[in-house]
Amino acid sequence: MKTKLAKKMKKILFILFALTVTTNAVFAQQMQKNREKIKVLKTSYITTSLDLTSKEAEQFWPVYNLYSTKIQKLKMQLEGGLQREIKFAGGIDNLSNTKAQKLIDKSILFEQQIVDNKVKMVQELSKIISAKKIIMLKKSERDFNRRILQEYGKRRRPQGGQ
Repeated sequence: MKTKLAKKMKKILFILFALTVTTNAVFAQQMQKNREKIKVLKTSYITTSLDLTSKEAEQFWPVYNLYSTKIQKLKMQLEGGLQREIKFAGGIDNLSNTKAQKLIDKSILFEQQIVDNKVKMVQELSKIISAKKIIMLKKSERDFNRRILQEYGKRRRPQGGQ
């Protein structure tokens, strides 16, 4: 009797595990599709905003994508590392001043790497596009991010005019 119950429980647990894995995989695929859609929209938006020629675009995008990826990874490492360290300490209130200073020092190093990559990107892009277009790039990035956040906010609000 116990073995039949144990077998049923194992079967149920296996089904729940399979459902969880499948759901997570589908969710991850959807997230990836959304990221890809946003990347395509951003590429189109910036290309149009900067009025890039086909020659400029061909040279611009590999450089921009390389440095944008590096900068994004550094930002994620910075934020994730800080949050992880604070959580591990049991919250900000439980951080010693010494540990807090180490976190500040570590974050400054990451921020410096981010700035260094931004400087390198601008130096590389200045060989491809004008200084005016580089300034327009910064504005286009801000405008695009603002639009994405507004769209995200609209979709998160309950339907029905509230």
